[in-house]
Amino acid sequence: MNGDLLRTISTALGLFLLSEAAIADKLQMECGPSKGHSYTAAEGLAEKQGSGWGEDGISNGLSIFELDLETGEVAYRWRDVRDVWFDAAESATEVRLLSLDDTDLSWQVLVVFGEVTEVCSFAEILQDQPKALCVQSKNVKMLHTARTLVSDCKATLVPSE
Repeated sequence: MNGDLLRTISTALGLFLLSEAAIADKLQMECGPSKGHSYTAAEGLAEKQGSGWGEDGISNGLSIFELDLETGEVAYRWRDVRDVWFDAAESATEVRLLSLDDTDLSWQVLVVFGEVTEVCSFAEILQDQPKALCVQSKNVKMLHTARTLVSDCKATLVPSE
């Protein structure tokens, strides 16, 4: 992990935590249902009319990202449309912190699930309704899609034990 990035994380969140009179080890983002748009390429589809742009979302989705403030590591677990929970640490899912803005505490992660790549930006952290802005690209068995989804989130500072 880049030392400058860790110092930025520590400084920015340290100032925020002091104002909250708490010591935290992690910044948790719990993000609910998402809405947005997707594009599906006609290539590989039996029914070509299913291709093109459309509204998209995960109506019962729930994602939880936890940024370790000491190491910069990100834990990620999520519930899929079948109401089944998954944990990146227990699957072949790579999660990496890409950036953190020390001005507004926004941060960005890269998530790779095999043939699915996702970049999520967490914005408006210091406001009442933080957001997850996620862009996903999928290339699975001749199914090529791109999605842009937005979720409302809850930001929580997880205190030291």
